[in-house]
Amino acid sequence: MRRKTSLVGVTGLCAVLGAAASVNGQMLDRQTEVNGLIPVVVVLKEQVPPFDVELLRGLDKQLRRQIVVSTLQQKAQNTQGGILAELQAARDVGNADNIWSLWLTNAVAAHVTPELEAALAARDDVAFIHREVLVGREVFPTIKGDDVVTAAIECGVSAMNAPQVWATGNTGQGVVVGVIDTGTCLTHPDIKNQLWMNPGEIPGNGIDDDGNGFIDDVYGWNFANNNNNVNDNEAHGSHVAGTVAGDGTQGTQCGMAPDALIMTLKFFNNIQGGEVTVWNGMQYGVANGADILTASLGWLHAWNPARATWRQICENTFASGVVVVFAAGNEGSSFGIDSVRTPGDVPDMITVGATNCSMNIASFSSRGPTTWSNVPPYNDWPYPPGKLKPTISAPGENTISHNFCNNYTQMSGTSMATPHVSGGIALILKANPKLDHYDVKQILKDTAIDRGTAGPDNTYGYGFVDIFAAVKRAEELACTADLNGDTVVNSLDLLQFLNWYTSGNSKADWNKDGTINSLDVLAFLTSWVDCQ
Repeated sequence: MRRKTSLVGVTGLCAVLGAAASVNGQMLDRQTEVNGLIPVVVVLKEQVPPFDVELLRGLDKQLRRQIVVSTLQQKAQNTQGGILAELQAARDVGNADNIWSLWLTNAVAAHVTPELEAALAARDDVAFIHREVLVGREVFPTIKGDDVVTAAIECGVSAMNAPQVWATGNTGQGVVVGVIDTGTCLTHPDIKNQLWMNPGEIPGNGIDDDGNGFIDDVYGWNFANNNNNVNDNEAHGSHVAGTVAGDGTQGTQCGMAPDALIMTLKFFNNIQGGEVTVWNGMQYGVANGADILTASLGWLHAWNPARATWRQICENTFASGVVVVFAAGNEGSSFGIDSVRTPGDVPDMITVGATNCSMNIASFSSRGPTTWSNVPPYNDWPYPPGKLKPTISAPGENTISHNFCNNYTQMSGTSMATPHVSGGIALILKANPKLDHYDVKQILKDTAIDRGTAGPDNTYGYGFVDIFAAVKRAEELACTADLNGDTVVNSLDLLQFLNWYTSGNSKADWNKDGTINSLDVLAFLTSWVDCQ
């Protein structure tokens, strides 16, 4: 069963192994060709300009997502026709394969011959071509531990104070977390009731019922093999999903948000994964209703990831209102300012470092800062001092979670810390669904327990996540339109705001951009309506 509108052909498993890189002293082969074809990303010159996030934040969250998605998709539709036609013709004679249209950035991915790569690079509508280097298991910052281990409540879940949140009745009910990983075991007793199911799809009928371009995408999609088989054959994805939403049916409460929903976005097939498969997963999550995207993975700078493209894709996802969380990496400070992986290095990313359950930093957790001074067109965050990373830290040593389809196992890494945070964010969004990526990031920073050097630092970030404090802060922000403090939001509060606005009172700067104008009226009215 295939994506109905896909241009992708299934590639074989043979590959020509290219240059080698070293991670933690281990030599790792890089795949540079697949079936004799080169994986490339063709980035078009025409791109959607950066979105006005402050304007978007004054809108209803669903409308905001629709505007961002439709704007990006329309740009791709209007500009990619010529390249797609050239690639389709080349595919028919064996010179191209695995063709994907991307819209989170305006680009087309494909596997092509060197001659076709040169021809595409010469097109007037092409900005540049990125040669994608496919990676293996080293993309996951993870260290395997012991199998068949148990605990009443996983220690990281307790350390982050999640049980205190559950005691208030908040278990993340219905919040959709897109897990970009190796898949999810759909039958593990602790997760089978927390699986997101596409409400517009009729399982097994071979029809794209909801018209989203994917046939029978009941639980998500497998972008590594381009089919709807999202089951895990690596264990990593199941472990991550368990930390987000495992409910403890078999005896160990692993999940931070045991009633959140897992949308499975499989990008790795036990042989290889690539940047494009992650981007496709992010696109699917944005287009199909994920509230959070979490990815316990990252590319070392030595592997030459498309950093500028990653940043654009992530910033467009932030603009849509979706919260995005990535791992910092397991490189400690081994590579200096290149120790934090991409896209954890994206400035506004919620980037997660790892601690033990006593809130002490793990030796392997990647340290910042990062710099973008040599990455056009951004060329910002010069070092020193660079951009502080990680954002925050959470438990990632000897984390107990799901072992494939039964029982539990231990793993360590920022791979394990990241879903602790993502599950915690599900609790935050349950408390206040109106919050976006930037809101959530600020709340995590404001409520974190300071560790290490006083104040933010490049080891712990802003500190260790206290999810109970974060949820309380989210609840406090849930309704800000009660201006007169009478606990009722009505016309009296609206009149109060209009008095501030007409008199130029600084309190009328509702969106905090330093200017009082119609955008503040729009933002206040959104808050006022939300509180009715």
